[in-house]
Amino acid sequence: MEIDINIKEKTITGIITDTKEEVIENIKNKSIQKVGIVRENYLSSNFLIKVFEYMYYEIRRKRLIIKNPKKKIDDSLRIVGLDNTYLNRNINSLSSSEKILIILAISLLSNPDVIILDNLFKYFDKTKEKRLMILLEKIRDEYNKTIILVNDDTEILYKYTKYLIIKKNNLFIEDETDKLFKRVDFLHKNNIKVPEIIELTHLIKKKKKIKLEYHKDVRDILKDIYKHI
Repeated sequence: MEIDINIKEKTITGIITDTKEEVIENIKNKSIQKVGIVRENYLSSNFLIKVFEYMYYEIRRKRLIIKNPKKKIDDSLRIVGLDNTYLNRNINSLSSSEKILIILAISLLSNPDVIILDNLFKYFDKTKEKRLMILLEKIRDEYNKTIILVNDDTEILYKYTKYLIIKKNNLFIEDETDKLFKRVDFLHKNNIKVPEIIELTHLIKKKKKIKLEYHKDVRDILKDIYKHI
């Protein structure tokens, strides 16, 4: 099926797909903007190599024209919340979450308009997850980037994205995230996992005949239920 992915600029967009590479290539090919991809296997080394060596290598490999590479590297690290002491760290000494931040910094070297994060939240606990999203929102707002989360974790996508694209099997649909996840029966029918808080609200509405709103925090659901008692 021919697909035409329309990304909403300057948003955090979520994508659920079983044809990940096809969707990513579609975004790269149809966009006139520069696209940076942040994925887990990007930063790998079978020998000891320092972060600054890897980042300089990426500048050469991508043939980036940068007037002051050292400053660009320092700035990219600063944007993702890392200081330049990381430059002398060996890649293999970094934690999984630190590697992701370094890869994100590398993606910023080319000053992309669109940044795609490919299924990376599994490396972050809840606290680091929130910090990463605060960082991504800052990058979006301060540097005018479009952020795309390619992820099968609907809990993450419901909490953090404004727009959602689903491309699985023969299904291709896109809409505001909140609106799409409210279509619970439709999602069930198409084997799309519904976020737990949406599932709970849907069940209460159905069983108790209460006109609840859909929320992203359980405490808000409890407040809503209390109002109807």
